[in-house]
Amino acid sequence: MIELLLVKDIEHLGKRGNKVRVREGYARNYLFPMGAAILSTPDNVAHVERQRVKWLGEEAKLIDELRELAGHIGKLDLKIVTKASETGNLYGSVSEKLIAEAGTKAGVRFDAKTVRLTQPIKAVGDYTVLIHLHEQVEVSIPVKVRAEGREDWLPNAPAKAAEPTA
Repeated sequence: MIELLLVKDIEHLGKRGNKVRVREGYARNYLFPMGAAILSTPDNVAHVERQRVKWLGEEAKLIDELRELAGHIGKLDLKIVTKASETGNLYGSVSEKLIAEAGTKAGVRFDAKTVRLTQPIKAVGDYTVLIHLHEQVEVSIPVKVRAEGREDWLPNAPAKAAEPTA
C-alpha cells in the first residue's frame, strides 16, 4: 500500500486534497497517468494545502452552476415513446442515455452518467428518475414512458369513459 494525495476527485475513493492509501499498481497504472494523485510527501502536503483554498472556491462556483442547472432539470416533464407489447412491456428498456437524450430534446442538456435508475425501465408507466449532478446537487424528474401509437394508454389504468359528442 502507498499513501497518496488526490489532486482530482475520484469517485468511490475521495475528493481532491484527501490523503488515501491504495495499492501500488492502482496508483502506478491509473492514478498517476491520469494526473489524479501525487505522493504524500511534506512538500506535496504543503502544496496541496495552498491549493485547497483555490479548489474550495472552484467547488462553490461549480455547485452554484449545478444548482441552477438542477432548477432547469426539475422543471422537465419527460415523455418517452417507444415500442411496447399489448400488455405494456417494452421491447427493450428505457436507458439512462435515452432519458438524457429526451432531456436534450426538451431543451436541457445533462449527461447520461448523471441519470440514476434504481432498476431498468421495462414497462409503460410513470416513473420518477433521480438526476445526480454532484454529491450536493440532485433532482428528481417525472418520466412518462408510453407505447408507440398508444400514447394515452396505461396498462391496468381504469378505462376512461367516452366523452359524449354534441
